[in-house]
Amino acid sequence: MFQRELRVIFLLVCVLKSFALSSSKVEQPLLIRPTYVYESLIKGVHDYFNNTCVILFHGSPNFIETKGQCRGERERERERVHAIGGGTLLPYESSSIFSGFEEMDGLLSLQRYFSGSLNIRTSIMDFRMFKSRVGKTYHQIKRPLFVLLNDRDDIKEQFAQVSKWIAMAYPTWLLFLRDDTSFEEFLSNVYVPFDCILMVAQRDSEGSGEIVRDVYRIAKGDILRSMKFGAWDGIRGFRGPQLGLYQRRHDLHGRNLRVVSIHDPPVSRILRVGVGGFFGEVIQLLQQAMNCTFTYKVASSWGVQLPNGTWTGSIRMLVEDEADLAATELMMTSERLEAVKFTTPVYSTKCRVYIKRPDSTAVKWNAYLAPFAVNIWNAIALTIVLAALSIAGIDAFSKRSDSAISPEFARSSTSHKFSEIVLFVYGAFCGQGMEPSPYDPIRLVHLSVHLTAVVVLAAYSAALISYLAIKTFAMPFTTMEGLLEDSTYRFAVVDESADYTFFQNTSDRVLAVMFEELLTNERDLPVNYLDGLKRVCRENKYAFMTLDNMASVLQGKLDCALVPLDAMMQTTIAMAVPADSPYRGIIDTNILLLRDSGILQRLLQAEWSSSAHHRSKTGWTSVELEDAMPLLLFLLSAFLLTCLVLLFERLVSRNRDAAQRTASN
Repeated sequence: MFQRELRVIFLLVCVLKSFALSSSKVEQPLLIRPTYVYESLIKGVHDYFNNTCVILFHGSPNFIETKGQCRGERERERERVHAIGGGTLLPYESSSIFSGFEEMDGLLSLQRYFSGSLNIRTSIMDFRMFKSRVGKTYHQIKRPLFVLLNDRDDIKEQFAQVSKWIAMAYPTWLLFLRDDTSFEEFLSNVYVPFDCILMVAQRDSEGSGEIVRDVYRIAKGDILRSMKFGAWDGIRGFRGPQLGLYQRRHDLHGRNLRVVSIHDPPVSRILRVGVGGFFGEVIQLLQQAMNCTFTYKVASSWGVQLPNGTWTGSIRMLVEDEADLAATELMMTSERLEAVKFTTPVYSTKCRVYIKRPDSTAVKWNAYLAPFAVNIWNAIALTIVLAALSIAGIDAFSKRSDSAISPEFARSSTSHKFSEIVLFVYGAFCGQGMEPSPYDPIRLVHLSVHLTAVVVLAAYSAALISYLAIKTFAMPFTTMEGLLEDSTYRFAVVDESADYTFFQNTSDRVLAVMFEELLTNERDLPVNYLDGLKRVCRENKYAFMTLDNMASVLQGKLDCALVPLDAMMQTTIAMAVPADSPYRGIIDTNILLLRDSGILQRLLQAEWSSSAHHRSKTGWTSVELEDAMPLLLFLLSAFLLTCLVLLFERLVSRNRDAAQRTASN
């Protein structure tokens, strides 16, 4: 009697325990879709995004190990029940025992399908295991696909905790929900950033397929927004969207973005109601394209990294989450890349040092020979000789013929030596006239010589004027080595800028010496490029490093002419956002659209051409003494040579007269 009561009590306890376990599993199963749905839909998403691996998340911690232990306990309980009373398990108890094994087999079959059949690296784990085994090293996994297999309460809680420390935009997310589960309620405690790809799969109204929705938030605290991403059914499989991410998410719905800029005219000018200049035009176009609003802040500098690791200027404001976008010309450097993220480059330019143009120009010793090449001068000389030979030959032949006909006319005509004829022809090329000849053939030669001389003289005059108009100034140096060796120039860059960091961290020996000997001695560095270039004009022997386009734009605002040294490096200019900014992608997309449509280039040309128009000045370019120095020296040399020849002739004439008087005596 006692044994029978004990048997009944034990059976009752087992039934109640199994019923409770069975009820919980029925309410929140691990697999809420048939296995073939998981296989086909996950494969379709994996192929669409070209993921490298798949991690299947379930809600139960240590599920496989727990089910294995549970299986042993169930078998032992079955044996004890049969041993005690020879009874059998109730039907619902049998289902509760084997339902867990079926789910475990389903998970393992998913892993075997992806890893074995499709060669896709696949893991099964819960979020607690993921945090303990992977943790912060998840960035070492390239393009992962994270799949939440169900919407159990435990996976909901774990997912909410994981979303607080993981970069949600790094993996691709796929979440399976039951029909009666709302994604707003499931993701109520999860921040899904604007650039995160999180897809929610639920059965369609007919129950034969799946509707996949794209879910995100524009900002923390904002409502969850969704749009249809794709669909799946057993016949056609998964069908994703044709448009890219930011073609679908192109609207920020009036979200306010904090923009920081610095006063660096003309590319960025701080106005009372915003930012002007080139970057002001760019962010206005971005505001219209993204449907957002901007509030503006002013930074004192671009920003450099201090020895303690902190930043200054606009970079500090991005790092400390005081701004969402730095709309100014920022150089892309390795130090800044570790603190912030840069947008798509806006333009590229060269960086070099500028000095004030020297007052004196270099003497062009070949100024009066350079307009014509050597072969042209040889051709002109040959033409003079041939023309002289033609005139001399025609004159000799004509006189011989005339002497046979009329000796008196032949004796009355004037004859010249060949050297005199050469000088006459040369004089014609210099714009002088020639003595008329009574012979028509010689007159024709004279006409040809004069016509050729007019063309040659006009071409030479035009080329000479153009050559003299181009001034070549005598540069004291053209390289950074020359600037360092000169040691009379001061050198500066913009304070708290990438230029300063470049010299501070350079491995080049010459640049490092310049930083130690010249740059560190400057206590009052310019605040922007305009300030630095004005100091170049105002101060004596002042060198300043800037961008080529900035020097070109600002030349009209200066009262001196600038000359550049050799280019130091090619640099890329871009805007910047915080390292974890969800808006970098949509900003990059719109900048690329501005570039591809030609609007960005038109803004650049309009800014540069406008500045060039203001700096253009009408006036004559005067010829300085240095330009006429070769001609003056030639005239002086010719005068001295003439005096020497005159003196020599006088001496020869005096000696001849003395000799004649001696002979007559």
